[in-house]
Amino acid sequence: MSFRIRDQPKDIISPREIGEIDTRAPFQSVKAAVSLFGEVAVSKEKRSNSIKRKSSENVLEKETQLLLAQRELNKIKKQLEKSETTKAKAHSELDKANVTLNELTKKLTSVRESKQSAMEAAEVVKSQGKELEMALSQRAIGYQSWKEELEHARKEYTTTVTELDASKQELNKIRQDFDAALEAKLAAFQAAGEAQRSAKMNLEKINEISKEIATMKASIEQMKLASEQAQEEQAKVMRDREAQISYYRSAKEEAQLKLAALKNEYDPELTQSLEAKLAETSAEIQDLQEQMKQAHASEMNSVRVITLEIKEATKILQEVASEESSLRNLVDSLRTELEQVQIEQKEAKEKEKAAEALAATLTDELQSTKEGAGPETEGGFVEEAESFREETNMKMQQLSLETQNSRGEAEEMRTKAEELKQEAGKSRAVGEELEKKLELVLKQAEEAKAEEKRAIEEMKILNDMQGRVTNAETNGKIILTVQEFAALSEKIKESEDMIERAEAAAIIQVEAINTRKNEVDKKVEANLKAIEEIKAATDMALRNAEMADSAKLAVEGELKRWHHEEQNMESSFDHSENSPRPISLHI
Repeated sequence: MSFRIRDQPKDIISPREIGEIDTRAPFQSVKAAVSLFGEVAVSKEKRSNSIKRKSSENVLEKETQLLLAQRELNKIKKQLEKSETTKAKAHSELDKANVTLNELTKKLTSVRESKQSAMEAAEVVKSQGKELEMALSQRAIGYQSWKEELEHARKEYTTTVTELDASKQELNKIRQDFDAALEAKLAAFQAAGEAQRSAKMNLEKINEISKEIATMKASIEQMKLASEQAQEEQAKVMRDREAQISYYRSAKEEAQLKLAALKNEYDPELTQSLEAKLAETSAEIQDLQEQMKQAHASEMNSVRVITLEIKEATKILQEVASEESSLRNLVDSLRTELEQVQIEQKEAKEKEKAAEALAATLTDELQSTKEGAGPETEGGFVEEAESFREETNMKMQQLSLETQNSRGEAEEMRTKAEELKQEAGKSRAVGEELEKKLELVLKQAEEAKAEEKRAIEEMKILNDMQGRVTNAETNGKIILTVQEFAALSEKIKESEDMIERAEAAAIIQVEAINTRKNEVDKKVEANLKAIEEIKAATDMALRNAEMADSAKLAVEGELKRWHHEEQNMESSFDHSENSPRPISLHI
């Protein structure tokens, strides 16, 4: 069925009635059609030209950026060469400074040697003067010769002093030269360091610029590919435009032929029958609209119910999460308690082993004392046996208390494990209820989808029926007003949009519930594993307690037997033929 919006002419004042057949041509002239389609083609050509210009401008910008980057790279290369030359110069100057420094050190050593020799000569002169003075004091003979020798010594002393001053001046000059050489060396080192730093900076800049150049080249290639794709798309658009023009021309020719046939086959009785059929179809459309409104209202109600159920499910999931956190805390506390119980069990085992060792040593000592003791020492042996029995009784009481404590702790662990099992069962029941609710929500969503599909199929069937009726009746066209057509299309779109939104929201909520359910299942599995571990630990604790009980009973039996043997020994104290039996403790 084809609907066409009727154009109201400006020349005629009286409006036409709804349902009238429009026998006018779709275009007033061929020129109008060509101008209409030409504007579309011109706009498409303008768009393609603008795309081409933009792509070419982008390519030019990228090329200019690449040229600038290459220029900067060349500048940096030149700077690097300059820094290398300065570095080489600094190295040569440094070598020269090292040579001068070596020469100056040699001169300094020679000056020091000359200074030392001058000092030695001055000391010799001083010693000679002292000797002369001593000789003068001892002898007054030869005063003139002594005076001459003294003057000679004074002259030698003055010469040595002048030589020493000259050597000091030379040493100062050498020190100044040495300081200047050191300053030159430091300056050369600084220049070399600056040259190395600048070389490193230039190398980093070169690497960065090379990376930028590579990215620019890749982007230029991408822009070239994009421009080629744009050209191909432009060619496709031109082909499509030509095909559309040819299609519109053929459609125009067919419309003209149909218009001529309609003009020839125009009949008033046929128009009346078409008007009656139009009224029937409009009534059917109204019925369908009411049905769609009712379906939409029912879907909205179902969506509200689903949202309420989802909110309740989220609340339940939050409660389950809080319960799970409390369960985790409880499991952690149980694990700590279990570790403490295991530590206490280890301590009890160690104590039992120590008691066994002590009993064995005591039995050995008892046997040895009985074998080597006479009737005089048996009284002391009896006292030692009684003290040992009291100590063993005390230890057995301690062991019994520890076993009772371990049993009580094991029972507490069992009760806690049962509570954890019950809580895990509750969480599983809540998860099953949530699964059932999710299944109901999914079923309702599927039903809503099915109702939507049914409504769409009914609309399609009605449209097909109307199209068949119109095609059967002389290929006439039923014309609706603009307002009615817009209202129908808007209502259909609104109903479809509402259904899609409700469906999407329900799907999102269902997915969230599924994820939460999976998380809850994982947490429940972890809790069950922890409960199984606690069960195994409690079983081990109970076994250890039973072992301790059996050990206690065995020790008590051995003690009773030992006491009985002591009584027998006291009764047969005078008879030395009866040898004492060895006591064996089996724990």
